[in-house]
Amino acid sequence: MQDNLRLSREEIIICYEEDVRKLIKYIPWLEKVSGESTTGIYSGDGIDKTSMSVPVYDSTLLGFIKEAKTTCFIDRNYVYTFSRYNIKTAEDEKRVISACTLQDMKVLGDILSKYVIRGDVKGAVWAEGIQNGVYKLLVLKLKELMEIHKPLV
Repeated sequence: MQDNLRLSREEIIICYEEDVRKLIKYIPWLEKVSGESTTGIYSGDGIDKTSMSVPVYDSTLLGFIKEAKTTCFIDRNYVYTFSRYNIKTAEDEKRVISACTLQDMKVLGDILSKYVIRGDVKGAVWAEGIQNGVYKLLVLKLKELMEIHKPLV
């Protein structure tokens, strides 16, 4: 897919291995909650019907987002990848994720970046990645691509 800079397999593995390890520890949780809602509305004491609703996010989701932000995958220029591959919907994202190879790690990172960066402005976007299954598919693809070349333990 990407044809500008070609790194060797070993260079790609060295570059991304640690960050993929950070994300794959969330696979069991992603498989469990994928397709479900991981947010709610705070309705504690003292909240009446005229109060502004406050969203409450699953703590593991917030941990996943925080961990993702520490990786080299997050890039504010992700929109260029979306434009280049004509990605407009979650189905397009899934199609591109499925087609990615080890050379396309940046594409996978850009898809993750969309959810993480947009979620900083509109928190509901973080939960969209769970509900539409993109996070799960993306992290499983990262694991698959890395394990083809070097088993992750």
